[in-house]
Amino acid sequence: MTGHPPRTSLGYIPAIDGLRALAVVSVVVFHLWPRALPGGFTGVDIFFVISGFVVTASMEGRRFESLGGLAAHFYARRLMRIMPALAAMLLVTIFAANLFIPDAWLSRAMMASGVAAFFGGSNIALALDSDTYFGPQAAYNPFTHTWSLGVEEQFYLLFPLLIHWHQRLKGEAISARRMLVLTAGLSLGSLALAAALSGMHALAFYLIFPRFWELGAGMLLCLTAERWRPWLARSNGSARAALVILSLVMVMRGLTIPEGPNFPFPLALLPVLGTAGLIAVVVALPGNPFARMLAWQPVVAIGLLSYSLYLWHWPVFVLFRWTSGLGTLPLQLLALAIAVGLAVLSYRLVEKPLRTSSRVAALPRGSVVWRALGALCLTGLAGTGLFLAHDRLTLSVTRDHAAWYAEGSGETLYPALVHCAVAESVERFHGGKITSWTPSSCKTPVAGFTVYAIGDSHNLAYAPAYRQFAAELGAPVRSFFRSGCPFLKLNDAVPVNGSCSGYPQLLLGELRRRLKPGDVVFLPGLRLVRFTNQFEGDRAVEHPAPPSVSATSLAEARTAIATLASMGARVVFEAPKPIFRSPPFRCSDWFNRANPICEGGLTMPRAELEALRAPVLGAMRRLAGAQPALAVWDPFPLLCPGAVCKAAPDGRPLFFDGDHLSGAGNAAVYPGLRDALLAAQRLFGNSRKSEFRGGASPLPLPATHRILSLGGREGERAGTAMRREAHFQTVSQR
Repeated sequence: MTGHPPRTSLGYIPAIDGLRALAVVSVVVFHLWPRALPGGFTGVDIFFVISGFVVTASMEGRRFESLGGLAAHFYARRLMRIMPALAAMLLVTIFAANLFIPDAWLSRAMMASGVAAFFGGSNIALALDSDTYFGPQAAYNPFTHTWSLGVEEQFYLLFPLLIHWHQRLKGEAISARRMLVLTAGLSLGSLALAAALSGMHALAFYLIFPRFWELGAGMLLCLTAERWRPWLARSNGSARAALVILSLVMVMRGLTIPEGPNFPFPLALLPVLGTAGLIAVVVALPGNPFARMLAWQPVVAIGLLSYSLYLWHWPVFVLFRWTSGLGTLPLQLLALAIAVGLAVLSYRLVEKPLRTSSRVAALPRGSVVWRALGALCLTGLAGTGLFLAHDRLTLSVTRDHAAWYAEGSGETLYPALVHCAVAESVERFHGGKITSWTPSSCKTPVAGFTVYAIGDSHNLAYAPAYRQFAAELGAPVRSFFRSGCPFLKLNDAVPVNGSCSGYPQLLLGELRRRLKPGDVVFLPGLRLVRFTNQFEGDRAVEHPAPPSVSATSLAEARTAIATLASMGARVVFEAPKPIFRSPPFRCSDWFNRANPICEGGLTMPRAELEALRAPVLGAMRRLAGAQPALAVWDPFPLLCPGAVCKAAPDGRPLFFDGDHLSGAGNAAVYPGLRDALLAAQRLFGNSRKSEFRGGASPLPLPATHRILSLGGREGERAGTAMRREAHFQTVSQR
């Protein structure tokens, strides 16, 4: 059922499009030049207030006979306003992202937020992710900006119910008062929730519930317009000037505040209240100089383009970050020009034609809604299909998953040496996880011990080696991981996640419950300060702090190792691996090699790295010399056999980023790691050896090293036969 013509209407107010121009320009400037406008992200808050006001004004005075008629009218307008341009942007961006963005931790949230954006849920997907709007993942996700559309679309789910309840009440005065009270109550409740969630930044920032009050402010302004418009129109010049100045000061102050834990509460009050004041001025005083400035045609033109510009600017900027970078003014201006060009095309070819189509206007409102939802589902399915086709579409060399990725493949490194089926399982553990590789159906005698690997993300990067170990030797591997929480890092200069306090004690308690005499504890981790903050910014080359091994760190390590030894465990430290100034996954393609992040190169002088790691390696050796249950395994010679360390020798990546092993890197170090773990389990208490360098092994297992050089079927046959013999010796001699 269509609505009757409104009895009262504010009509089209050009200056409100001028306010939209202010909002979108603020957001674009912030995303391109954040230092110039550190609070430009509050342009979204300006949008929220405008949206609450305009949407309420569009329904003021309309009467509908049923909730269905009201909802059909409202959603037909909203869908035609929002969805065509959004769907077009999403499909084009997904395709472009597939071409140029490698699959990595930095792009992990991309698919979830991109698919959710079709259905108004990207803000929820982003809120549930571990990153924030101002974190590195968000800066490299081309769909991060759709969170605000998710907030608005979820607001639209509630809005028709509020209007319908308002219209069902008898008596216009009573109806208006109750609607006002209800909206004010919901807004105050939302504001209180924003305050309560201030310690949980992602939830407070992204979700509709702590953001409703901003849209509610616009609603309240519209619902009370008949009261303040006459008063403001009759006010003297001083009062008007004071309102304009105060409102502008609040908005401009909001645009200059840097992000922090006090946003959205209480700092979002500044742009919200300031925008409400400016809307009041342009509605009640269209002849005011400020209102006339906002109604100036060039400013209005930007406002009319604001939705398409908001949609397109962010994906363009993100794709530049992944490829050429945004480190120079010419590149920044080129990115801006492309974004504006795409916005103009979107407005003229998609947004405006469908919104003003006479054919669409002639259709029943319910039919428009159902057709739009059907089209939305189809485009959402198409977008999902594009995401799933990433490996077939990408131009990145990282499409070779076996070589580049350490996680997720589920494949073994050396199939010829596999003797057991392996089941992989994951369980949660105090903010982290325990990944287990459990062998079964083994064709040869199995090892009678378990390997417990403990560490940060460098522990995760050994996943292919752990799977191979379990499949080859029949020994279960349990990997304990919590992001940013190294175990016995030794180097005090290495940063640690602030939430890690108490985690080592929890680990030791869990190991006390699980460990059996003869089990092996492997301790990989990042124990050197990175050259490169490879997840933030375009120019990230840094001079790392020199290692600092304090007496406190050494004492903590001695205590922890003694505790593990008292449980009968054998402990193996991973010595520091090479680190690089640039991340290979961002610097190995023709379209990203010129990115400023790649200026440091993918090679390092061995002597420089040896000097850098010497204090940590020396501390490990001192600990091993004093503790019979401790050994040190050094993968450095396997990863850097020459005078120059190479992250990707001959194009084969040993490292995924500046310090994490790749799949190929796992294959390179696995024989040495396997032999070191076996040696630690077998030889402590007998012929003492406290350090294993590279692939050298005290065990009678030379065949595995020849396997790597033979290759092909000959290598597989030799490897199978020799490994079975050596494996049997390993188990039977125990």
